[in-house]
Amino acid sequence: MTSNEDESDDSASESTDSMKDTPLEEIPLSVDAMLDILANSPRRHLLEYLRDQPEGTATVEEATKVFLTQLARESGQQPNHDDAQVDLHHHHLPKLADAGVIEYDVRTQTIRYRPHDRLEELHDLIQDFLEE
Repeated sequence: MTSNEDESDDSASESTDSMKDTPLEEIPLSVDAMLDILANSPRRHLLEYLRDQPEGTATVEEATKVFLTQLARESGQQPNHDDAQVDLHHHHLPKLADAGVIEYDVRTQTIRYRPHDRLEELHDLIQDFLEE
């Protein structure tokens, strides 16, 4: 291994070590993570809904209604409420919470949106593209 490789490995290790102490919400989302979050249309509409709410909060029931409405628009059929709520609870909300985009309190069934400028900008670009 060359001296440069040793230095590169040391700086990568230091960078990784410093990230271990960084709270999740302070780690910037990668482009891939943002695209993954925005790849699902009902999830995009849920984020838009949360952005528009006073203080960015909603109940799981309100979020389920938004999610159901978008699923119905896309499929042309009324999806099952319980199935949609389970999908939201077990898949979409955890994905958004893990990315630091929302805070999800299972006990109170409350969702709080955490503003993210880059994600919002990408969301708006996607929405503009889809509306053309």
